[in-house]
Amino acid sequence: MIRRVLLLIIPLLLSAANINAYNLTGTIVDQTDEPLPEAGVRVLSAKDSTYVKGGAANIDGKFTISGLKSGKFIVEYSYVGYKRLFANVEIKNESVNVGKITLEESSITLKEAVVTAVKTPITVKEDTIEFNADSYKTQPNAVVEDLLKRLPGVEVDSDGKITSNGKEVTKILVDGKEFFSDDPKVASKNLPVNMIDKLQVVDRKSDLARLTGVDDGEDETVINLTVKKGMKNGWFGTVEGGYGTDSRYQTAFNINRFWNDNQITFLGGANNTNDMGFTDGNGNRFRRFGGDRGITTSQTFGVNFNIGKEEIIRFGGNVRYAHSSRDNYTRREREYIFTDSFPTESALTQAYDKGHNFNTDFRIEWKPDSFNTFDFRPRFSYNINDSESLSEALNRAGNARRDSVTRSINNADSHGKAYEIGGNLIYSHSFKRHRGRSFSVQVNYQLSNTRENENSYSWNRFFLLDSISLWDQYLDNHTWSNSISARVTWTEPLGNVKNGNFLTFAYRMNYRWNNADKDVYDHPVDYTDPMNPIINPDDLVFNDTLSNRFRNDFFTQNISIGYKKVTKDFNLDAGMAFVPSMSKSIDVLDDRRSIPERWVWNYAPYMRFRYKMSKSRSMMINYRGRSSQPSMTQLQPVPDYSDPLRVVIGNPDLAPTFSHNVNMRFQDFNQEAQRSIMVMLDMSATQNSIVSNTVTDAETSGQITTYENVNGVWNARLMNMISLPFKRRTWTFNNMMFLNVNQQIGFTNGMRNRSRSIMWNESFGIAFRPDNLELEIRPFYRLQTSTYTVNTNNQMVHNYGGRFNGTYYTPWNIVLSTDLNYTQTSGYSAGFNTKSWMWNATIAYQFLHDKSATFSIKAYDLLRQQNNTSRSYNYRYSEDTEYNTLSRYFMFTLTYKFNTFGKGNEPAGRDRHFGPGGPGGPGRGPGGPGGRRF
Repeated sequence: MIRRVLLLIIPLLLSAANINAYNLTGTIVDQTDEPLPEAGVRVLSAKDSTYVKGGAANIDGKFTISGLKSGKFIVEYSYVGYKRLFANVEIKNESVNVGKITLEESSITLKEAVVTAVKTPITVKEDTIEFNADSYKTQPNAVVEDLLKRLPGVEVDSDGKITSNGKEVTKILVDGKEFFSDDPKVASKNLPVNMIDKLQVVDRKSDLARLTGVDDGEDETVINLTVKKGMKNGWFGTVEGGYGTDSRYQTAFNINRFWNDNQITFLGGANNTNDMGFTDGNGNRFRRFGGDRGITTSQTFGVNFNIGKEEIIRFGGNVRYAHSSRDNYTRREREYIFTDSFPTESALTQAYDKGHNFNTDFRIEWKPDSFNTFDFRPRFSYNINDSESLSEALNRAGNARRDSVTRSINNADSHGKAYEIGGNLIYSHSFKRHRGRSFSVQVNYQLSNTRENENSYSWNRFFLLDSISLWDQYLDNHTWSNSISARVTWTEPLGNVKNGNFLTFAYRMNYRWNNADKDVYDHPVDYTDPMNPIINPDDLVFNDTLSNRFRNDFFTQNISIGYKKVTKDFNLDAGMAFVPSMSKSIDVLDDRRSIPERWVWNYAPYMRFRYKMSKSRSMMINYRGRSSQPSMTQLQPVPDYSDPLRVVIGNPDLAPTFSHNVNMRFQDFNQEAQRSIMVMLDMSATQNSIVSNTVTDAETSGQITTYENVNGVWNARLMNMISLPFKRRTWTFNNMMFLNVNQQIGFTNGMRNRSRSIMWNESFGIAFRPDNLELEIRPFYRLQTSTYTVNTNNQMVHNYGGRFNGTYYTPWNIVLSTDLNYTQTSGYSAGFNTKSWMWNATIAYQFLHDKSATFSIKAYDLLRQQNNTSRSYNYRYSEDTEYNTLSRYFMFTLTYKFNTFGKGNEPAGRDRHFGPGGPGGPGRGPGGPGGRRF
């Protein structure tokens, strides 16, 4: 016990010690005052120019070189595509802040003309892919999401989820600072494009790993938006209102205040055009459907702020409120892979839900000195949801007559509430006396509580048995959990720090208490009128067979030791983790269904290697093993009759899974030719993967599903991206190739089935961008195949088409824009193959003396051919789905933009004939057409 106390006290005592080691700090920026992340800093001896110490700037361009002694030095600052800068620095018994270091871009000579600081559409730097926003023109009132849809390798789906090179983007930062924490949709759907200078896609480590240098495997992909120089001091924003045909409307506003590296933003809006400004206003924990499917009406409001001094203390956070309601209609056709008795299922579903969501989280970062950092993040959320659904399904046999096997009708309505409280605290300490030694502690807590009441009615007719079954139940579901986790890390240099050898030690524990009560009540009714059941609460009868009250404890530890090597040309992190874990469950209603305490012991190796071949060429290889426990639902041996024809029962004998994950990336960026090439390969394989085992009754088509552990589940993904400008950068060519191979294992009626699906996507684009015109064409082809070991009915689906975008900036303050998308499919079920032209167009006119007002007329889906079908696969069936969505409408919109930057301080805009683009342009907030924008 005394030893543990000393380990916590000693770092604090050492941090206060007065010893002769000093820091060199500063900020590296370009000529527009934008930070240069990962810019190199090398400290050389003034006597003989020998290397002393070095480092790199962070995402804000700030750097710290610690552990320097008094003396005279030469400091070299460098960055790809910029001129090197040398400066003399003398340290006299105190740390030195060199302030702001400005690097100049290199020049390119073309036919007697010197072109300086040519803006490259794409730049690849270490873990960062940087896009120059002005190279991808959008309409005057575009938001960040419109820009993202034009970037190669970046996709935005109908839910607004952003992926880059196949990886989901979890956060969007503004000038390196979090913007509405872990909800990237707020920035993508609300911030105007005209405020953005560069958009950077960054693969980075977790907060703790970046502070300590100890890899914890919690990598994430984020987007950082750098704001134009002229928009960093003052007020700016947009206000917009629009009304259209079919009673469509949209209102939106965003107000921003930037000053002295501080920022506060107010935004909000209301619309009935499927454009949720935030993530799922009804709360994901209750949703039964999602995305742009259906017709959504929403209202949103939010505040985000970041204030304080970066070097001392900084406060940040956000508050969000959202309300939405949605009508949803779906039609689906399911074809079973190898069940001969009823190979197809047709279903129709109508659903409606509405909800309220309140969410807030804050961040306090305190740096009392250059050796100690505190980071605290409290959070709170509250959700309310009401939903109703009615569905009808028909199962048909596989014979020539297509005889009906089962007809079912399901009706449900529910009301739910949920809240969550949590927080995360990190303390990091670097030792003055022992350079390279560091210590950190992280503590995380979370409390969640969910209560949902549901009326569930199911009527089923079995034609082969000539019988009818009826389920009429009231369900009271209550789940609540508490968890606490802690992590301690220690980094120890081996020998001289400049040799770059370190040992890393880490210990992590997590204890989670889960509670799940499911009370099921039966109410007998006259099933001769299945659509109008009469429910009297006094007649409810408790069903102890289908009810359960589980208490689950889960405790896991992770003890790891690793080696870290840092050199000028490569970085290496490698180690091994020992992972013991314990779980136990108690059923309060029936002790026979309890799961006794069980310990599992696992090993989890890891390796991260980065090799810098040259200034512009690098490669990276990562490997990590990871173990995970089954969920409570997968373990509970209690039937779940939420859908009487699809009963689910847990398996208490499930073992934890262990996954092997390998990531490789090669990238090459040629500054002179402005050519970018990137190749990525991701592979994963899972031992003891948890899969479904389904048994089907041939006479009723009823299914009972449980879970099993199997081997043989794996996935491989290859991506290649090329960007090449030519003809003096007026023309640009880019290509994106994506290949994914996935293998799954499953069981149906005792038969093991291996399904293997392959998806190949090829898309290339050619863009022509002279001064007042932008034209881009991007054809694509996507092939999806699925093969099965127990059935020859293999699947092959083709999707192909193309996209054309055109924008013309006239000399009369008018912008004409259009986009045309063609898609065609084949290989789907009968009635689901489509040919569609999605044509949107807009005309915008800017007026007032400073072009601050815009009137626009937008047309959405002019040809009424919006594609609303999709296909999904698994080892048991393939499924085609058609859903309702918005169709053609016209919107008349008035937008007003404002700023207080003052004359001469406005940023250079992208609208060449509109004068300075102004702060943010007439950007659109949460309102605006859903689906593809114009």
